[in-house]
Amino acid sequence: MNKRIVSGIVGGLFALIVLVFGQNFPFILSTTVAIISVFAMREIFTVMGIANQNIIVIPTLIFVPIFALFGNANIWQIMIYIYTLFMFSLMIIKPQFRLKDIAFTHSMAIIISMAMGTISMLRNLGGIYGSFYVFLALITAWMSDTGAYFSGKLLGKNKLCPDVSPKKTIEGFFGGIITCIISLIIIASIFNNLIFPEKQHINYFLIILMGLIGSMISTLGDLCFSVIKRKYGVKDFGNFMPGHGGILDRFDSVIFVAPYVFFFLKFIKIIH
Repeated sequence: MNKRIVSGIVGGLFALIVLVFGQNFPFILSTTVAIISVFAMREIFTVMGIANQNIIVIPTLIFVPIFALFGNANIWQIMIYIYTLFMFSLMIIKPQFRLKDIAFTHSMAIIISMAMGTISMLRNLGGIYGSFYVFLALITAWMSDTGAYFSGKLLGKNKLCPDVSPKKTIEGFFGGIITCIISLIIIASIFNNLIFPEKQHINYFLIILMGLIGSMISTLGDLCFSVIKRKYGVKDFGNFMPGHGGILDRFDSVIFVAPYVFFFLKFIKIIH
């Protein structure tokens, strides 16, 4: 547990530095997200046991960071078409590749690229509040996970999905929701009173609503990636962060939550 706490603090400080400087230097956040996307996809290849298959690995690792770097522009739309043509052409070029490996790689590349890319889009959507918007997405995912972990440790008795993730509990699930909502309120208050150029009217009811739904989506993301690990017979996607596992073990819920927060904030104004 000590390793988990230390790694969490280090990761949180790193995220804080990137977000603070990323507001004035956008390329820092975009580049960081792009690098994380590449490492996450690399972990998928390792789990699948095809990390040495360069004909599928190299084109995928080139494709994955494009959304984070360029956003939903023509270049990403063109590249997703080219990448799709290439991936399914492998059935002809390299018939020894299994269809399920090609399909799974293709779907994960698109999911990781698009979902992680929405972090950069959140920064752009928020304008001068861009770092705040990105923080809302990360806090929703990470504090849901942290709250669920410690609530489950202290109070957990009833299993949530024992066949998928034996350690997750119903008590942890609700603890994650409560921790997420409280954290979002605190972060919103800190930004509004200490970081924003001038104080704004923040709709805390909408913050709570966003956190309630977002925390449930975070749990869904965590469980879905737990299924993937279970199917491939691994405990973690890697050992990048001691106590936390690999990059994907930290960003599995972010991949589900970041697009949700983006669409929520795009259509619902929380700052007036």
